[in-house]
Parts: sequence; structure tokens; C-alpha cells
Amino acid sequence: GCSVISEMTAFKKCEFSFRSLQDPVICGIDIGEKSSFAEFSFREGQEITMQLLQGTFPFEITANVEVRNPGTSTAAVNSIEWQAFIDDLEVAAGVVDQRVEVAPSGGLAIVPLKIHADLINYLEGENPQAMMNFAMNLLGAGDQPARMRMKSRPSVLIAGQNIAYPGFFTITQEFSSGTN
Repeated sequence: GCSVISEMTAFKKCEFSFRSLQDPVICGIDIGEKSSFAEFSFREGQEITMQLLQGTFPFEITANVEVRNPGTSTAAVNSIEWQAFIDDLEVAAGVVDQRVEVAPSGGLAIVPLKIHADLINYLEGENPQAMMNFAMNLLGAGDQPARMRMKSRPSVLIAGQNIAYPGFFTITQEFSSGTN
């Protein structure tokens, strides 16, 4: 019990930041190498149009969150509940259900968070090009910045019960052309 509380207390002192975004997919299309709407093939354009006509615009990406431990003891948690926000609108939530340990004295851990969102809910009423531009901004290839914020709340297992940290950690970054 004491070691779990010590690990959780050490986790409170950790620093969180976005390390990278990877594997961006829109409507089942890998957009990692694309930098504009014009780079989509005719078939890809048809797929996007079909999804929009069905009332969806699925977007997936992995946000790699870096956890740095400046403290003098190992920081650890058993799971992390998270929420992802784009321009202050919650677009996805989930749980990393695995133990995360971060060594002391500057140790690092990378926690991959798989984000799945339907951007149609976020950009309701906008045209397809505006939705695509929004997604491209997240990758640093668009012409307007997009702000991404994540909140996370770690939990530890004490006496067989999952006990959540009382508050959330917040990570914020603006993604714009040339930055990701």
C-alpha cells in the first residue's frame, strides 16, 4: 500500500507533453503523407464524399504523450483515463488499461493514446473542404492552427480497487503548419 501511494505521489510531480502525432486516418484513408486536399485521388475523394453523405467523417490518430519524471522515486499508475479536446470541444475519450512506470531523475515514458473521433459532430454545417483543412491543420499541413488539449487522470490499484487520482492533468499544444 505504501509503495503504491509513493508511486502515485511521484506521478503527480511528472511533466506531460505531446511527443508526436502519428498514423492519421480520415474515412479509412491514411493522410500521413498528404499536405493538401488536392493530393487526394479521385477514389479517395469518392470515399470521403460517401462517408459525408452517410453523415460521418471518421478521424483517427495516435497522440504520443511523453511523461517525464523529475523526482527522485519511481512514478507509476495502473491505468490512465483520458479525454481529447479540439478547440475546447471534447471529441474522444478512453482509458489506457496498462501499468505505466517512469524511472526517477528525468526518466521518460511514452504513452500512446489512440483517438477515434467523428469530425462531422465537430464541424457540423461546414463543407467537406473545411473539414479536411481542419484535419490537415492537426498534422501541421493546413493553413490555420488547430489546438489540441488532453486531460488525463491516472488510477492505482489498492486492495483490489481502482482508485483514481482526484484531479486531471492537462496537456495543450497548438498544431500549425510546420509543427507537429
